[in-house]
Amino acid sequence: MAYNRHIDHTEQELRELRKVYGQDSIDRFFDGLISGEIRTEEQVIEFTNQIRESDGKAQLEYSKLKKLSVGFIDKYATNFNKRYDMVQNFMNRMRSSMSRGLKMLEEFCEKKRRKGHSKSKYKVVGSSKMGKGPYTRSLWGLEHCRDSVLVLYHEVCNYKENLNKNIDLCLQMIDQVNYVRSHPDLAEKIYDRCHKETVNNSRVTIRRFISLNANLENNLLSKMKEWELQKKALKNLKAKLYHTLDEAEWGDLCICDEVMNARRQGITNVERALWGDNKQQVMRVRVVIEHFDELNPEGQDGRIGGKFLAHLFYWCNILPKRGLEYWYTYFVDSYTPHGKLTPVKTGAVKAEKTKMLKEPKEEREKFNQMFESLVKKYMVDPEDMAFEDKEAVNF
Repeated sequence: MAYNRHIDHTEQELRELRKVYGQDSIDRFFDGLISGEIRTEEQVIEFTNQIRESDGKAQLEYSKLKKLSVGFIDKYATNFNKRYDMVQNFMNRMRSSMSRGLKMLEEFCEKKRRKGHSKSKYKVVGSSKMGKGPYTRSLWGLEHCRDSVLVLYHEVCNYKENLNKNIDLCLQMIDQVNYVRSHPDLAEKIYDRCHKETVNNSRVTIRRFISLNANLENNLLSKMKEWELQKKALKNLKAKLYHTLDEAEWGDLCICDEVMNARRQGITNVERALWGDNKQQVMRVRVVIEHFDELNPEGQDGRIGGKFLAHLFYWCNILPKRGLEYWYTYFVDSYTPHGKLTPVKTGAVKAEKTKMLKEPKEEREKFNQMFESLVKKYMVDPEDMAFEDKEAVNF
């Protein structure tokens, strides 16, 4: 009697199969041998060898799955999600375990069709004595090869254990991916980290596109900008896109995003006069000015104190040919659109600049640290302050 060994590639079927392989019933085993018409020691030994071969295949697949699992959750994009969904991909990667494991279950099925049974094939998992099929305590009938049967039983148990190791590893990755998708904050953290890594590895390409003024379009990037305009939580979209992009799509998204950001942050003529082509320093100064109020720089009459501005002037490190007045105009123009305070006049800044010559070194260092704290907070993640990463992320 033939059985249908097909199994749907769904998470529910995978979990059901895990329960079946997790059973440990000696009665099911004995009844399955009798029902499967395994009568002789030769048949027992042949079946044992088949199980050992299948077990070896299962262990080989586990080693491959283990390699796949390393860093799998930490990657925002993978190359395993286009033709099949996540569960289908994993079950396809366990092709040998799936087919051979179901073949083993079929060996423990009734071989004779009972009177009144339908001629259509029964599902092997629901019919097997080692699956979910009904069984009875066997009266035993293989006493003449007891030792061989015992060896077979242990091999079957080992095989089922290794089959479940494969399934457990796949279910673990499935659960972790679903967890990330349901936690936008975590998805956004993975997105940001992977974005930085991809940009860092694509610096040459990004700079070439910037210099060529290439026309770049990206549908995903347009969708993300649309969400931003609609005031939607962008991290929710990032959670939905997690593990849905392949690596080529992800690389294109990151490169286009960085090129467009670089264009939006292109150096102005005033900035070029102050800092030349030092884009890195321009970005640092922009960040500090944008978040300057966080340093509580109030002086007299609720204005930005001259001492604060004098120290900021030195920290900005402009080119020698440009003086305080030129820098001051740039600061006022950059700060006014979003700042809450009114800067003091240049005369007050010049006076404080003169006093600074008599200040202890520690005083200037204190202000420098405040400015650097804003750079660390808003330009890159606080835990990773490698200069080459900052340079890669902030053109």
